[in-house]
Amino acid sequence: MEFREYVIKKSIFSLITFLFVLIFNFALPRMMPGDPLSHFMSSARLTPEMQEMVIKRFGLDKPLWDQFKIYIRNVFRGDFGVSYSFYPQTVMEVIMKRLPWTLALLLISTTISTILGVLTGIIAAWKRGSKLDVGILLFSLTFWSMPYYWWAMMLLLIFGLHLGWFPLGGAMTAGLSHPTFFSFLKDYLRHAALPIFALVVASYASRTLIMRNTMITVLGEDYILVAEAKGLPEKRIMFSHAARNAMLPIITMIALNFAFIVGGAVFTETVFSYPGVGRAIYQAVLHRDYPLLQGAFFILSITVILANFIADLLYAKLDPRIKY
Repeated sequence: MEFREYVIKKSIFSLITFLFVLIFNFALPRMMPGDPLSHFMSSARLTPEMQEMVIKRFGLDKPLWDQFKIYIRNVFRGDFGVSYSFYPQTVMEVIMKRLPWTLALLLISTTISTILGVLTGIIAAWKRGSKLDVGILLFSLTFWSMPYYWWAMMLLLIFGLHLGWFPLGGAMTAGLSHPTFFSFLKDYLRHAALPIFALVVASYASRTLIMRNTMITVLGEDYILVAEAKGLPEKRIMFSHAARNAMLPIITMIALNFAFIVGGAVFTETVFSYPGVGRAIYQAVLHRDYPLLQGAFFILSITVILANFIADLLYAKLDPRIKY
């Protein structure tokens, strides 16, 4: 099979996955207990006329089949409707206002955790059985097995509440103007330090463990023995031969991690009251905000599909063992 046929095959698979995503994206919010109608009727922000207008606008008074047809039509028009919990803002307005905060948070944490995780995984595997390896393994397993939300709350409790080193929530200081970009950056990093650190520790552990285990497997290959027999420098064998071939699982992890950037870290943004997409999703769940849930999950799902597609293509190019 040629590479072109391989791409077509993966594209068809991605398209089928996309069709299933459309169906589940519509069904899952409606499977939750409760409904948005009761939220509308109890909301003091909306007059009865406004409630009726919004309900009719999205066809919530219609049968599920009619709602599904409206949903499909609106998706392909790029119209996810008006958010119930952020009324009268549209879904795209809600997402686009919060997306930059989520992107900044997760891009920084993903970059740091990947670099640290890969390097410590390589060192632990190369020094397998040593005290350094045991220490790295113990540290990684401890934080990998620790519930993330508990770890995040402990950071907030110790460094935010008791020590007062960092703010308890938000992304910027309310009402504070920034005359320069560096002033803005300083304020942002002060607010984002704890969320970033929590995400780095949580994802660093899994990257270290995967890189270490893959690296150990690669170190047992014949070409590593040949490289050692040739008398090549230790660093060259470790990085150019072993680490390079052990990076494939990390590529998949990075691709999937970047895919979830759009959805945001719901736990992170909820614990730290961070104004990102993840916190908006949490609020949407509380208020049965179907349009916002559907819009956020749709963008997240499309990103996951694209990331997997790109990872498959990278695998095919980087690993000659994969047959087209």
